[in-house]
Amino acid sequence: MSEKKKNNFLPRPPIVVVLGHVDHGKTTLLDYIRKTKIAEKESGGITQSIGAYEAEVNNKKITFIDTPGHEAFTSLRSRGAKTADLAILVVAADEGIKPQTLESLQIISEAQVPYIVALTKIDKPEANPEKVKRELVAKGIYLEKWGGDIPWVEVSSKTGQGIDELLEMIILMGEMIGLKGDKNLPASGFVLESYLDSKRGPTAVLIITNGTLRQKDLIMAGNVYGKVKILENFLGQSLKEATFSSPVRIIGFEDIPEVGSEFFAAKNQEELEQIKMLVKTEKGKNISTLKIIGDPNSQIQIPLIIKADSQGSYEALEFLIDKLGKNQQWCFNLIYSGIGDITEGDLKIANPLGTLVIGFRVKKRPETITLIKNNPSLVIIEEDIVYNIEQKIKEIAEKKFIEKPKEQIIGQLEVLSVFNPSKGYQIIGGKVLEGEILLKSRFHLIRNEEIIGEGKVVNLQQNKMDARTVKVNQECGLMVECSKEIKVGDKLEFFQKIS
Repeated sequence: MSEKKKNNFLPRPPIVVVLGHVDHGKTTLLDYIRKTKIAEKESGGITQSIGAYEAEVNNKKITFIDTPGHEAFTSLRSRGAKTADLAILVVAADEGIKPQTLESLQIISEAQVPYIVALTKIDKPEANPEKVKRELVAKGIYLEKWGGDIPWVEVSSKTGQGIDELLEMIILMGEMIGLKGDKNLPASGFVLESYLDSKRGPTAVLIITNGTLRQKDLIMAGNVYGKVKILENFLGQSLKEATFSSPVRIIGFEDIPEVGSEFFAAKNQEELEQIKMLVKTEKGKNISTLKIIGDPNSQIQIPLIIKADSQGSYEALEFLIDKLGKNQQWCFNLIYSGIGDITEGDLKIANPLGTLVIGFRVKKRPETITLIKNNPSLVIIEEDIVYNIEQKIKEIAEKKFIEKPKEQIIGQLEVLSVFNPSKGYQIIGGKVLEGEILLKSRFHLIRNEEIIGEGKVVNLQQNKMDARTVKVNQECGLMVECSKEIKVGDKLEFFQKIS
């Protein structure tokens, strides 16, 4: 490399990822820094799509990557750390270390990025920063002045206390790392987010780590290509060009690029072909399809279609569903997934025996209404909040996709006496009203014509002799196992499972 080439390198603004437990003040910290509110625009008040924001401190810029706090977004947080130069580990001074604090620390460690600890919410009456510092040290986070070299600062997003100190610390650490970039090179960097805009087409949020990106540049990310038609900054303002470490939104990709993939820009086709020769692109679609999510050894596989507003949202859903499927008797057979609204084409590939369709932050197209009415095997979940989906999936899986064994009623008994009122093993006397009772048979406990419990006959006697069966209109004594306390006047409905 020539001396002239070396001189093209200039200091590059640091790219900072903000990590920490849900509700520990990550978004409000960034709100204060940017002086623009975003929390109220997010469903449920929790950041649900990864975003990047640029701040200016003493004429020096910092790019912040805001990452979601809910555990379903582990993959987004991890990817954010890998694209960042520095990290801020946010810990609330009123709550201390939480599970996602430790998870965030692991992500930072694996990405091998330096970090600063920000103790937030110090304005709260219950805040105890000294206690939290002791907790951090006990977990191996050795803070400056506490036997280590990890910088820390106490901040309040309400009063602004400590914010300037935090920003100055970020700038200083960025300079110490020696971040450099060359504005004369074609732009390169990472795809931070991608989605299908219904009006403007495939859209991508990029972080430029080197070079300059201009309108009309050719661009590639993975195996997706295009031309920069629209270039905007994070505020949505139109740009003619942007350089490192700016977050930008572009329109012009032919398809939706894969989140986390590297992007490269070129002035002309010849340059782009040279880049293709140097870069090994991955084959395949943006989102995996036709695969098992959850435990593949589960007895029941539920056909599944996922549509989401962005690839980041899709990854969060797959993480949640995979975790859910590993803790149940069922898993999911992902037959199709994609970005955008639920369309008639999506539903036509559904399994005719039944398919669960999840739409996250998207809508059903009008043409799907008739198809849904004529296909009762389709079950559709539409949600804007990711952690509401889990309970809905459980309910629908149990009701629609798990075939419960059928029951054949074989007899009914009225309880006439109870000798040891309790829960668990109980001794009762009664009269058979219908059918017969069999030793070891199971029963529903019925009170006021409602089933309130279930149990099993452990011992059956008639005329003080052990019996295997007691017929209608006969009285008997029973030892039963039941989690509910049986009372005089209750009825026991005996049944057998049939396939």
